[in-house]
Amino acid sequence: MVSEAGTEREAMMAGDFIVEQIRTPVRYTCDTVVCGGGTAGFVAALAAARNGAKTVMVERLGYVGGTLVNGAGPLHSFYNLYKAFPDAKKQQVVQGIPQEMIERMMAAGGSPGHLEQEKGGSYDSVITIVDWELFKDVAFTMLEEAGVTVLLHTMIVGVLKDGDQLTGIVTEGKSGREAIRAGVVIDATGDADVAAFAGADYEKRQDTTSVGMPFGMNDVDMTRLVEYLKKNNLITQLIEGDKGSETDHVIRLGFQLNQVPEFTEFMNKEGMWGPLGFSLHENSFTYINSANLINVDTTNSEEYSAAEITLRHQIMQLAAMLKKYIPGFEKSYVSWTPASIGIRLTRIITCEHDMSLEEIVNGRRFKDEVYLYGFHDCAPRITIKEGGCYGVPYRALLPVKLQGLLLAGRCITSTWEAHMSTRNTVSCMAQGQAAGTAAALCIREGCLPKALDVMKLRTTLISQGVYLGQEDK
Repeated sequence: MVSEAGTEREAMMAGDFIVEQIRTPVRYTCDTVVCGGGTAGFVAALAAARNGAKTVMVERLGYVGGTLVNGAGPLHSFYNLYKAFPDAKKQQVVQGIPQEMIERMMAAGGSPGHLEQEKGGSYDSVITIVDWELFKDVAFTMLEEAGVTVLLHTMIVGVLKDGDQLTGIVTEGKSGREAIRAGVVIDATGDADVAAFAGADYEKRQDTTSVGMPFGMNDVDMTRLVEYLKKNNLITQLIEGDKGSETDHVIRLGFQLNQVPEFTEFMNKEGMWGPLGFSLHENSFTYINSANLINVDTTNSEEYSAAEITLRHQIMQLAAMLKKYIPGFEKSYVSWTPASIGIRLTRIITCEHDMSLEEIVNGRRFKDEVYLYGFHDCAPRITIKEGGCYGVPYRALLPVKLQGLLLAGRCITSTWEAHMSTRNTVSCMAQGQAAGTAAALCIREGCLPKALDVMKLRTTLISQGVYLGQEDK
């Protein structure tokens, strides 16, 4: 049985529709199909394949990493928020495959590793930066080593079901329309496209989220820029360190641009913030996060397109104003924009457990937790108690109505305040390792995800470098 998107129903309501009769060839049969090769998906594919599952990963773009390399900027966060709490111990909470990825990037010259914030440590005590282009190469190498079959430039357009159990997906790519049969399906699409196609219950919180589009500028005199910002007391976040330059030592930089008179009206009108950014190479403001729109439903093609266009206009306006008014930008130009806008929240699937803000801020722990996390994107206003961390249970990755499906990424956690923690990049990577490992164990044990022995999953995760507080017990 093939279940597809609701476009036919909508067309019928509009009085116009077509009926297609299609025979779709099964191109692949595998143990695990990972839908989406983004922040959560590529880690899920690695974990599944490394644990013995024959794995296919489907990605709509021409690279893997998703938001991690398409606008997320610094990765938040491998550590707890220890700088905001004098008595808190510094603890690397997320380890496993995400940490291995950073080590591989450092070895390739593509990351300075985990950096402590000199100013702004009450927002995130440690940030982690990677060179996006090097990451794409390193990530592909890791996937090749694990034996993952990677399908790029491929859209997922439907699912295969047997009753309430997913048995695969339907794709469209340059090879045409094809099906992939799988023992376990992982939805790491971000928008939960697969779960929605399959008929899962979900919410869309369009009214409480925003979309953004960061960008980069080259030929920026970062030293002169920081001198100007310090003189005017505008800096909110700062890290300085060695990046191979005799004069430019700026790595992390956030400042209050809306307090500069020439920018106040423009930024407030457009809903811009910060900016927050980083500089990975000399005289390059690699990442500038400021352009922003609220109340956009990016599961609607017209709204998605309009937001993309508006934000690209915003970037060019802001870049021109920086060049005109801010010392250090005089010779600068826009050197980079992402492939698409950054999306924080769309569909949230109803799962066996829904993380609440109370659980997060109080550092709740669970017997079936599969990773720990200690960052909240609303810090310092919202933080985890005493600079600690909280656990995310396996149940949070299981949709209530469907079998054979695991979730990973920003499609879990229904309330905005709680979602502002679990949706962050490093959290999504940790979800990916949990979901991929669980999928492989299901194949090995001959069971569906909801019947998996969670203690066996936890033991496996710990043996593969995941930190679950074992030294605390």
